Amino acid sequence: MTADVRRDEEAPFLVKLFYRTGAFHRPDEFGPETQLPYISIYTWKDCSLREFSHHLLGESPPVLPDPAIGTRLCFRLIYADTRARIDQPPRYVAKDLGSIVLGGGGPGAGPDEGVPEGSVDDGDRTLADGRFMTGDFISCAILPPDELTGDVMPASSARIGRGAGVGEAKGDMGSAPPPPQRSMDYGPSSGFRGRAFRGNSRGYGRGGGYYGRDEPSGRGNGLPEGEWRRGDRLPDLPQERGRWGR
Repeated sequence: MTADVRRDEEAPFLVKLFYRTGAFHRPDEFGPETQLPYISIYTWKDCSLREFSHHLLGESPPVLPDPAIGTRLCFRLIYADTRARIDQPPRYVAKDLGSIVLGGGGPGAGPDEGVPEGSVDDGDRTLADGRFMTGDFISCAILPPDELTGDVMPASSARIGRGAGVGEAKGDMGSAPPPPQRSMDYGPSSGFRGRAFRGNSRGYGRGGGYYGRDEPSGRGNGLPEGEWRRGDRLPDLPQERGRWGR
C-alpha cells in the first residue's frame, strides 16, 4: 500500500523520465555522462504511471505519436547496483513497473478503436510501489499502435536496444549506424592488383570500353560514325589493334 503523501506539506524531488520509441534504453546506456533524452519532473512518492503519461502528453515538442490513442507506455525503474565494486564504473539495474494504454477505457477509445477490452492497466501504480529512491531513474518505452492493423502493441514487444525515432541518444551512444555512402565503385574488387571497377569523369572505367572522345581503348572508341537511332542495326566496326587488343 502507498503511504499517504501530503503534497502541500512535503517538498517534491526531481525525477528524470527517460523515453524512447519502440524499446527501452539499455541499462548500460545510463551513467553520469549519459546523453539520453529525458523529462525533468518534480513530484512525490505517490506519483503514478498515469501521471507520468500526462507529463509525456504535455511535452513540447511532442514525444508521442499523433493521435496518441492506442499507444502503450511501458515503464521501468532504473537504479544503481549497490553490489558493484567501488573501483568500477557504476552499473544500473532495470525493474519493470508496468504499462498503460493511452485512451484505454476513455471516450472514443473503446475496444472497437483498437484498445483491447480487459487489457491490464497499471496506471495506479506509484513510485512508492516500485520502491523508488532519490537518484533513481524512470525509463519509458513508447509503443505506437501496429502500423498495419492499428492494434495495441503488447508490453513484451518493448525489447531492449531496438528502438528508433523519438528518444534516440544524441551523438554516438545508442544512435543508428549512418546510411551507406554511394561511391563510384560499381562492384567488388576484380582481383586485378586488388582494384575495384571505378568510374571516371570521361567514360565507363578501367579495363576496356569507352574512355572518351577520340581516345581509343582496346578495339577502337566503340562509337560508329554517321547518324543512327536506337534500334538500328549498327555497322560492323573495323578490328583495330590497340594496346590491349589481341
